[in-house]
Amino acid sequence: MNIQNLNPQELEQLQTLLNKMNPSSQPTEIDPVEKMMENILENFDFKQTQRAMDLLDWKWRGEYVTEDMLKEEAERLLRGAMKSRLGEFKDINHEVGILNGTGGLEAKAWCDESKTKIVGLQLDFILNSWDDSIEE
Repeated sequence: MNIQNLNPQELEQLQTLLNKMNPSSQPTEIDPVEKMMENILENFDFKQTQRAMDLLDWKWRGEYVTEDMLKEEAERLLRGAMKSRLGEFKDINHEVGILNGTGGLEAKAWCDESKTKIVGLQLDFILNSWDDSIEE
């Protein structure tokens, strides 16, 4: 069979048959939590964050902070927050986000009511914060 002589419809049919023979080439569904993580890492403005750190001469361990370093640390913090939410902080109310943070980055993770899966993630770059409350 010479595939150069096939019309577009025949090529499509051949590709369909080949895909059925090789199931590993079939696209797999991405885990929803990984999709959330990917979405955050693709849409968070690491360039702006790095620019702010530059203007403030903010360094990590005395080292100039790059966008790649920020992305790597963001992913580590998000994964850590998820692990903490479903692990050591599992006894905390499910509506409370568990936070992991360092170097200005803060990652939060929320779980479902049964505390078996992550349902929300958040990544922030914090320059300043204040909190106060009245204990009763």
